[in-house]
Amino acid sequence: MSVIWNKVWSDLWHHKIRTVLAVISISAGVFALGAIFGMIDQLIPNLNRVHESINSAHMTMYLADRIDEDTAIRLKNIDGVKDVEPLNELSVRYRLTTDEEWQPAMLVMRNDYEDQKFSLLQLKAGEWPHRDHIGIDIRTAESLDLDFDDKILFEMDGTDRVLPLSGNIRHHFMTSPDFGDNPRFFVDAQGLERFNIPKGEFNQLLVQVEPYSDDFAHDMASEIKDRLGKEGVSVAVTFYNEPDEHWGSDFFVGLNLVLQLLAVVSLFMSVVLVYNTLSALIMEQKSQIGVMKAIGGRTGTIIKVYLTGVLVYGSLALFISLPLGAYVAFNAAGYFLDIFNIDHSAFEFSTRAIIIQVVAALAVPLFAALIPVFNGALTTVRAAIASYGLGGNFGSSGFDRWIERVSRRFLSAPNAMALANVFRRKGRLGLTQVVLITAGTLFLMVLTLSNSIQLTVDNELARRDYQTRLQFEDNQRIDRITRMTKTLPAVTDVELRFQQPASILRAGQATKEAGTGGTLFGVPAGSDMTQPLIVAGRWLQPGDERVVVINQETAEDNHIALGETITLDLGELGDDTWQVVGFYRVLSVVPEPDAIYAPQEAIFNTTTKHDVGKLLLVRTQDTSPEVTAALTVKLKEMFEHRNWEVEDTQTIAEDRSFFDNFFVQYLGMLFALAFIMAIVGGIGLTGALSISVVERTKEIGVMRAIGAKTPVLMLMFILEGVLQGLVSWAIAVPLSFLLSRPLANIVGHAMFDISLDYVYDGQAVLLWLVMVVVIATLASIMPARSAVSISVRESLAYA
Repeated sequence: MSVIWNKVWSDLWHHKIRTVLAVISISAGVFALGAIFGMIDQLIPNLNRVHESINSAHMTMYLADRIDEDTAIRLKNIDGVKDVEPLNELSVRYRLTTDEEWQPAMLVMRNDYEDQKFSLLQLKAGEWPHRDHIGIDIRTAESLDLDFDDKILFEMDGTDRVLPLSGNIRHHFMTSPDFGDNPRFFVDAQGLERFNIPKGEFNQLLVQVEPYSDDFAHDMASEIKDRLGKEGVSVAVTFYNEPDEHWGSDFFVGLNLVLQLLAVVSLFMSVVLVYNTLSALIMEQKSQIGVMKAIGGRTGTIIKVYLTGVLVYGSLALFISLPLGAYVAFNAAGYFLDIFNIDHSAFEFSTRAIIIQVVAALAVPLFAALIPVFNGALTTVRAAIASYGLGGNFGSSGFDRWIERVSRRFLSAPNAMALANVFRRKGRLGLTQVVLITAGTLFLMVLTLSNSIQLTVDNELARRDYQTRLQFEDNQRIDRITRMTKTLPAVTDVELRFQQPASILRAGQATKEAGTGGTLFGVPAGSDMTQPLIVAGRWLQPGDERVVVINQETAEDNHIALGETITLDLGELGDDTWQVVGFYRVLSVVPEPDAIYAPQEAIFNTTTKHDVGKLLLVRTQDTSPEVTAALTVKLKEMFEHRNWEVEDTQTIAEDRSFFDNFFVQYLGMLFALAFIMAIVGGIGLTGALSISVVERTKEIGVMRAIGAKTPVLMLMFILEGVLQGLVSWAIAVPLSFLLSRPLANIVGHAMFDISLDYVYDGQAVLLWLVMVVVIATLASIMPARSAVSISVRESLAYA
């Protein structure tokens, strides 16, 4: 065994560059596997674990009207309703000092913080809210740098009210402020009375059903809506939650598919490099194999020598990639969990990821090395000793002779030699091209995916042809609101739209909504303020009567066809039949109400509610975010000065910021993996060219002996590398073009349940061309320097 180890260590030490390249190439793939699988194994289970721990409500119902506690308790009598817990949540405005502008926030009131039933809030420090002392969400406290006993100023009837902080609370659905979530504060029933909400009145319900199923929860939601409707109470929005699955886990499952694909491909590239390295090593040492056999070395011993070397490569790679992968996986999982307000400070690692890394670092390279090792070990003594490592059979095929003719006719001697050398070892060229083509194809696919996501966001926002929107708590007169809004010089156009919670009925039964419930929106005749993407049928037209456009997913889930007549239940406003004329698609990354669009005049005629609305859309001359934000604040203050309470505001710039913040987290990971694969491709090219230098040692000596200058030799090897890079680029471009659209479709449906607006990234093609030339040049420099450092005497003495 000592002889085997001596041989192994000798090869590793005397070929340090080759050893380093092999270890780095294996490390890259093993690291990617450990980081991706480790992150997912920590991310999704922790999301779901925390979600289960809070005993999540199966549905959260936001009411358009307040109810008393007795009404909420009576809902428990509905067969199938396990329990109901009422609470309050309302929009308020706050500031930290009297010099600051008022900022929007959410105020939450639980009936009894010590005896919560569902969707449990967690006290992290301090005390629960009591009387004039309020709680604050931990994410809000961190972002605003607030601590216990700090004072918050709230706007109440135009006056300021100072309330001290007494506790830090974790809210189960609070996300990062980067995602547009307003700060959340918490009060008890007495504290809420300060905001003119009488004790014992509630605007939200948490409900669990028994036995739970998604369909049964929807059925019970319809039953509760009907029961409340009979008492004159409308349900504005309903959010559905699975008891054992966090609402954000579906997105990560979709992202996981792409990341794991990239990680596995990265390992495949590493395996190809190992195969290439071992093939070259054995090719170089065939004469040594012949000598070992001649003096009694057995085939099994020779196999052990080279497989032991591979095992050392893998062990060194595992030593590097295992802790690095675990570190990145933990921090990446912690980063994403932090977005969802989940603490992940105690270090964790994934057992599955470690097992995958061990197998990938030790077993996979061994399997990859079996073919070249067995081929070399089974070589006869005569064939091994007679082996000449130049690949001297070049020129024997018709393709080789064609390359020679073209080279001599159009290229200078060094360039012709560089071109011929590219095709000297076709097997190794093929393997090197596999690595480079794979790296290039995936790089272009990732950038195209990013472009397609960005185009989808751009198109989604382009269909919202206004700059800001405001939603009133109660219906307002259209003529009064529009006239007042148009008095501001910055405003060019304005619409106030009717809005009402609605349920779609077929054959008297409520349908299963695609999102969180239904909301009917009135669209003025000829309006161009908004128009969702129509995927079937048509959009609303002037002259339309009782027609609607509904969500495509809702239609598919309930088998609603174009032209079919449905019933819209508008609660206290009654119900009536409407004809479906179109299906739309919308990009949504968080639960949103299922919008139903209808002609505004037809809604007024049907409901006898005339010339009123809640949703104000404002178009401005200056579309800059700063001007739009200032105008939004001014409008809100102007309306509330007249006691027309504004429930919510949102600008298109804030919509874009939300989408950008949402996607940048995930695209960054894709770009990082694409970059890793580009590096692996460069390593593969460096290894192939380094092997070529070793094989052509005598050839280099002959060229130097007849006067070849150092710059000429350098240029020849660099050109060889660049030519290989250009060949891979020429193949990767059409390959990525063919595969990018299917990938975009898979990602769109896995993450967002839509088809992305696909666009191939033409600029990425040029970027990869520049990158592959730079990578090939850098990868060629080291082998080229090695080649020109060989003296004539050393090269001619080479075995």
